[in-house]
Amino acid sequence: MGNRYDLQKEIEIKLDLGSFTNYLKLLGYLGQIDRELKQINCFFDTEDYKITNDGWALRVRLEPERGLVTVKGKTLENSKAAVRQELEAEISHSDADNIIKLNNDILSLEIEPIEFIKEKWNPSALSKFVHFENSRQYKKIKVGDCNCIFEIDSTLYSDGSVDYELEIELKDESEIEDIYDKLQKLFSSLHIPFINQTQSKFARALKRTGIF
Repeated sequence: MGNRYDLQKEIEIKLDLGSFTNYLKLLGYLGQIDRELKQINCFFDTEDYKITNDGWALRVRLEPERGLVTVKGKTLENSKAAVRQELEAEISHSDADNIIKLNNDILSLEIEPIEFIKEKWNPSALSKFVHFENSRQYKKIKVGDCNCIFEIDSTLYSDGSVDYELEIELKDESEIEDIYDKLQKLFSSLHIPFINQTQSKFARALKRTGIF
């Protein structure tokens, strides 16, 4: 089944900034950011959580000018980066807004991620069950020989708690070692503890709901 879908490999180094103070330290070092986006993230599943129980996630993201529907697979074993399959499609802002507000049925979308969901799990209906809001600041910066985009996140969960995180998406797994090593040195110079974020935002949001 998977061969007819354009599943991509997502490779990310994810670091837990731990506190608002460390978040500010990193932003202070980076200086003027390139841009900032406010994101609303909502996850959908069957009533008996078939998708989640199989280690996958279906997310609808609302940004100021567009929407994104993404299916993400299980994280593969790598101690320094999160590597997983994903399938993503852009939709209009209004479509994403209507789905999040439950005015429209997500299964009515004629896009690859939803076709993948239908073929793999054959759901009769999908419900929204987890959501969080994210403020993401972007900064292009050179790390060693690689031009990286730092994504610095402040994430507000439904219980009112906030996480702070740095994500860097890589093009190839061969980049992991060098960038990881240089990030350790950078964090040491800024007196920020260097802590891998081993759980996705989705997994952390699930914990806060008490569903899993």
